[in-house]
Order: sequence, then structure tokens, then C-alpha cells
Amino acid sequence: MPIQHLLHKVFAVPVLYDLAQAIAGAAKLRAMLAPEVEVLGPQGDALDLGGGTGMYRSLLPGAWRYTCLDPDPQKLSGFRLKYPNDTALEASACAIPCPDASVDLCLMVAVSHHLTSAEFTAAMAETRRVLRPGGVLLFVDAVWQPENWRGRFLWSVDRGSSPKAGSDIRRIIADHLEVEHSQEWRVHHGYLLLRGRRRAESNDKH
Repeated sequence: MPIQHLLHKVFAVPVLYDLAQAIAGAAKLRAMLAPEVEVLGPQGDALDLGGGTGMYRSLLPGAWRYTCLDPDPQKLSGFRLKYPNDTALEASACAIPCPDASVDLCLMVAVSHHLTSAEFTAAMAETRRVLRPGGVLLFVDAVWQPENWRGRFLWSVDRGSSPKAGSDIRRIIADHLEVEHSQEWRVHHGYLLLRGRRRAESNDKH
């Protein structure tokens, strides 16, 4: 069994998945996301794309209606145990089973490297569709930096098979949303944080 598949089976166990995310730098990601979330207001509808066990749910005030979307039922079982009053949705970010213009916030944290470029493009089209006009995407993921030897090693054992350069991620998101802010930093990988917004209908090119 390839090491990536073995690691996926091990770290699909919710408690081990959370531990792996912590080791990989989840605290830093939370710290970077927190100020972006704080300005969104006290309530709304949030959709966490590839949300796993709901690790970032606690960033949102309790009045937010939160849906954790993930294709892995084992991770969603861990989410349900932690947040029984929120909604778990077993589905793909490439085909979101939600109505048009139904959410105020989409989170996508550490997901894009699991998607091919075509799948990521489809996920961004779906994100735009489900966001209300003025709604926000908060995106964070590791990016491909071939000069970073630690990052290259981590990619070699990561189940995610499609790491992308930050410039490619920005381009794909900008095709669907207005990019308002982006920044990069390094933990072990290089990371990109990006805030995109669905344009007001009168200015929406789609």
C-alpha cells in the first residue's frame, strides 16, 4: 500500500486527523484567519468546504449557522460529536448541494492541494454560485515552492497530489471572485491566505 494511502487511512480517524493538523501548523492558520473572520459580523450562514472535523468552526461566533462539507464520512462523524447543533454535509466542493446565493461565507482551508486544477476551478465556480452577492471566500492552503526543501519533503508524503503555485491559485480564484487581499508566509510549507468576494450583481462578469 502506498504510504500516502496508508497515512490517509490513519489520519482519517478524527482524533488523529486533528492531531496531524495541529502538528502541521493549524494554530498559525487560525491566527491568520481570526482577524479576517472578526470583521464579518455576529451572524450569518457559513459553509466550510472540506471542513473535516470542523477545526475552524470555533472562529465563528455561535450565532453563525455553520455547515461542514466534506466527502469523508469518518471525519464528519468526528465533527458531529464536537458540534451536534451544526450541520454536516457529505459532498464534494466541486458539486455543492446548496441553493444559489445561500451563504455569506465560504471557508476553504487546506483543500486545494487535494484537487486537480480542473476540480479547483469547478469548486470556485460552485463557491461563487452559492455565495450571496457581497459574500466572502476565505481561502488558506500550502502552496508549491520548489525551492523549499522541507515543503518538497512534506508534499512527497501528503495524500494531496496537486499542490499549486500561489500565482495559479490567485488566477483561478480571480476568474470567479474579486480578490480583495492575499498574503503569503512560511511554516514548514509556504502558505497563501486570500480573501475573495462575490461581486455585486451589477458588476458581476459571470
